Amino acid sequence: MSTSSGARFLDCLSWRNLAAVLFMIAALNADSAISGTPVKSANPACPTAFWNFGDSLTDTGGTLDVFAYSLDPERSPYGESFFKRPAKRFCNGRVVPDYFSLAFNYPLLQPYLQAGAFDYNYGANFAAGGTTASNDTSRNPIFLINQVSEFVRLKQSATSQKNQFACHPFKQFLPRDDSYGEGLYTFEIGGNDVLNAILLRNLTAEQIITQVIPEAMINILATIKILTSNGAKKFLFFNAPNAGCSTIAITVLASIPGVQTDEMGCIVFINELDQAYNKALNDTIASARLLYPGRTISIFNYYDANLEILTNPSLYGFNPALTKRACCGAPGLGTLNYNPLVTCGNPGSNKCANSEEYVNWDGVHFTDAFYRQISLWALSGKFTDCPVNYTSLCNLDFRNFAKSSTYNSVYPQSCRVTFT
Repeated sequence: MSTSSGARFLDCLSWRNLAAVLFMIAALNADSAISGTPVKSANPACPTAFWNFGDSLTDTGGTLDVFAYSLDPERSPYGESFFKRPAKRFCNGRVVPDYFSLAFNYPLLQPYLQAGAFDYNYGANFAAGGTTASNDTSRNPIFLINQVSEFVRLKQSATSQKNQFACHPFKQFLPRDDSYGEGLYTFEIGGNDVLNAILLRNLTAEQIITQVIPEAMINILATIKILTSNGAKKFLFFNAPNAGCSTIAITVLASIPGVQTDEMGCIVFINELDQAYNKALNDTIASARLLYPGRTISIFNYYDANLEILTNPSLYGFNPALTKRACCGAPGLGTLNYNPLVTCGNPGSNKCANSEEYVNWDGVHFTDAFYRQISLWALSGKFTDCPVNYTSLCNLDFRNFAKSSTYNSVYPQSCRVTFT
């Protein structure tokens, strides 16, 4: 380790964490067998639960459980690659929280408000489509701060219920005592802050940089403060991917006079705004590390990871000719199979036969295959500032990441893992 990298490493860790790291290094010498039961590691770095906050890229049902809308994820072919039916996800299969749970052999992370059944032993998912980090009311009334407030309410309610009497019929499904302090708090948010400001609020780039992004950062810092006061120690933030390379952005904006594209055909000004958001996030997290020593606060560089896949698609199993084309969509506008008037799952839409080769699923969201690669990188600490290599430290099992995996093969006759 060079002098500069060594100093950077210590910037990410408090001296109290350093002792834990030494324990982790020693633990790597001991092999533990992987079984079909949840990972039980003595390594203090291994999360005992996941608490996820974000938007539609990590939503596992929050939107459809709360809002009585008729949305595309309720229709086939959403969900078919893993669940074999729509599963309330904006994807053809699994999203990142699903892959994290599968890696640890945990039950799938359920939405906070699960219709008909719940199991919070291993955490909960507060993500909902359309969520922003800033207080943006242009699309829906859910902000990051709202999701964090719901977490606090859940913790308070669960603690109260556990203290009432031992025979509560649902007590066995409440969060375990160590799930708050030893859980991993993950955040995938920010993309809607930029896109909503452009497409729905008609704000200028200057307004986004001087108003929207600073408001988002204030809320992110407040989020860390609230969760830290409730025992959180491990944080993993995903920054904004390059939405200028998304199917919807290229289809809707590339033909507008004066809109500049780069050598890959991506919309330059959107990517520049995402980069501005990500720089502000880096600065905010740097401040949070100083304010809350003893916590591990990492940032996965979604932007660079996405760019790596777009630049070298064949290395990861994607078809170079299909990186920006929607697998599920409709013709009629542009050449990328995306039509905002005929979206995936609606009459007139079509679905590709080889979704594993596609990066984009429905013009807006990514494919199961894309999220699988992102999860592998995030769990191993690649593309991450202040990384934690959970793959090595926790001896993770990726067998259920296989392309051929299905919900029934992974969770046969399971009563604990539900989705409705």
